[in-house]
Amino acid sequence: MNAVAQGNRRIAIRLGLVAALMFSFGYVLVPFYDVLCKALGLDQARPEFATATATALRLEFDTNVAAGLPVTIETLDRVVAAKAGGIVKARFRIANTSGEALTIRAIPSFAPVRAAGLLQKLECFCFDALKLAAHETRDVTVVLVVAQTLPEELGAATLSYTLQPA
Repeated sequence: MNAVAQGNRRIAIRLGLVAALMFSFGYVLVPFYDVLCKALGLDQARPEFATATATALRLEFDTNVAAGLPVTIETLDRVVAAKAGGIVKARFRIANTSGEALTIRAIPSFAPVRAAGLLQKLECFCFDALKLAAHETRDVTVVLVVAQTLPEELGAATLSYTLQPA
């Protein structure tokens, strides 16, 4: 075998190894991505979505706090499956991080806006102002009734709460 043929063979072997490495890397990415997302809390998939019908709604909860307000809010149930005619419950944890008592109000908003007509609040911490003692942490809930019929094209909706001083 001459030098050119040996050089071509080495290049072919190296390219084959590169292709095998690229394939392996792509194959390993799926389980790596699953582990990484679970570790970071980004895996929002739930078993109830696996059996969800076309009339199910992925309902996501988002929270915000007005600038300068010494309060934190954590969404304990970030994503829930809302089925037509069903009831959805989501929990939140609100904490007053200041040394003084505070009165706050949660302002809800829906995205897309038409989702507001499909979700009726039965219980919400946004109905009344909340009085929090200094350094108090409180768990609050939202209970929603989902409309009997959901538009098929509305696959997901977001209910966002912004805490404001009352």
